[in-house]
Amino acid sequence: MIHRIVTFAAGLLLVSTTASAGPNWQTIELSISLADAPKVQAALDKLMSSAAADLKGNVSLMANVAGGDTSHLIISSFDSRAEREAWIKKLRASDAWAAYARATDGMAEASRTSRMNFVKSWGEENEDSDVFWAIHAFTVRDAPAFVAAIDALQGSDAGKASAAQVHLSEVAAAGLTPVTHLISVGYASEAQAEASNAAMRPTKEWATYLEASRKAGTYQGSFMMRTLATWGNDGE
Repeated sequence: MIHRIVTFAAGLLLVSTTASAGPNWQTIELSISLADAPKVQAALDKLMSSAAADLKGNVSLMANVAGGDTSHLIISSFDSRAEREAWIKKLRASDAWAAYARATDGMAEASRTSRMNFVKSWGEENEDSDVFWAIHAFTVRDAPAFVAAIDALQGSDAGKASAAQVHLSEVAAAGLTPVTHLISVGYASEAQAEASNAAMRPTKEWATYLEASRKAGTYQGSFMMRTLATWGNDGE
């Protein structure tokens, strides 16, 4: 599955959850200097490796590659918001959390926090190898038609030939933005993404997808990120 979160403020700010059942993920956008980035990653690794973390979901530290406003993101996923909330309360009360906060004080400036609910996934999930992610934002007017367009593409010969994993999410909270859905596409490398897109875009199936997708929603832009470290069920 696509990646996971905790939250920052003076390092990392853990926030309470809103009511929503089912698998979900959250992002925090962070500004970290080149000099401080290794220190923040080391402190986060120590926190996530502690007995207090006891992580049931997943947390990933990501580097912004293109399109974002900040240098890093932290992304997490859990099976439910109740599970996330219980984990956050336990972690925030621990000595490991206090040590993390001291170690990262003033190193990371948080900007926007967003929360998403998983809708559907396609392709083979390769958490160990897929480290390059393209995130495409949309304002969807007809959700069933939008999902059907992705279904048709992924079920086609062109879709089956792609090495990418694809995830559709519904935006639960992201501030005052027109974006309602995100398509997250994971690749083993930027080179694989380039080759996959080059093979997909000349096909009839891609043209059919674009026509159907544009009727159901409006494209709002994209950004790219790379996984630096992952902790939890599918990570270390």
